[in-house]
Amino acid sequence: MIKTGKIFWGIILIAVAALIIVDAIGILAPIVGIFGEISLFRVVIGLGLVYYIISRLIKGRIGSIFIPLSFIFMLFERNIAYLCKLEDENIISNWLLFFCAVLISVGVSMISGNFKLVINTDGIHKKPAIGNSVNYIDSSDFDYQKKIENNLGSCNICFENPNQYQGQGTLHVENNLGNMNIFVPISWRTEVDIETNLGRTVQSKSGNPDGPRLRITGENNLGNITIHSVDR
Repeated sequence: MIKTGKIFWGIILIAVAALIIVDAIGILAPIVGIFGEISLFRVVIGLGLVYYIISRLIKGRIGSIFIPLSFIFMLFERNIAYLCKLEDENIISNWLLFFCAVLISVGVSMISGNFKLVINTDGIHKKPAIGNSVNYIDSSDFDYQKKIENNLGSCNICFENPNQYQGQGTLHVENNLGNMNIFVPISWRTEVDIETNLGRTVQSKSGNPDGPRLRITGENNLGNITIHSVDR
C-alpha cells in the first residue's frame, strides 16, 4: 500500500491552510520582536523547513539543505533587513538566491562524494544523481535489498533478465526534490510501501498477483515517483 504522507505532515498542511486564511483576513496579530513584525504563518512555514533541514542533516544529506535554507531566507528577508538596519527590504533577488542555492547543493554533493551522473549497472548501493540517470538492475541475482537515491534530478530504474527473477528482492528508493520512474515487468507482483512527504507517488498497476514478488520501499520527499508496469 502506498503511503501518501505522515499524519504529522497532514496536520501541518491543515494548520498551514488555516493560518493562510486567518492571516489573510487579519485575525491574528503579528509577532513583534527584535526582528520586527513576523506573521505566525511565516513562523510555522519556517519551522517546517527547519524540521526538514534537521532530518536531512541527521541522515548526512548536507547537499540537500541549501534550497530549504534559501526558502527560509525568502520568508524572513524583510525581518533580516530590519535586524541589519538596511533601508531596502529586498536584499537579494529570490530567483538569484534560489539559483545560488542549487549551485551550492550541487557543489557540496560533488565534494562530499555524493554526486554521480552515470548509468549504473551493478552494486548494492547507488549514489544519488543530480541530472539524468538510468539504473539497470540484473534480475537474475536480485535476491537482496538494493538502494537507489535521487536528488534534484530525473532517475529511471529498469530491470534486466526479468524471466530469471526469483521474487526475493527489495528495492529501497529515496527521492528528494526529483522525478523517479520505476519500470517493473507486468508479470511481477509489486508491493509498494513508500512514505511520501509533500510529493506524489503513483502506481499504475500492481502486476500479476501470482507472479514473483517485488517489494519497493523508501521515501519520497518533495518529488514525484511513478511505478510503471511494462510488458517485457
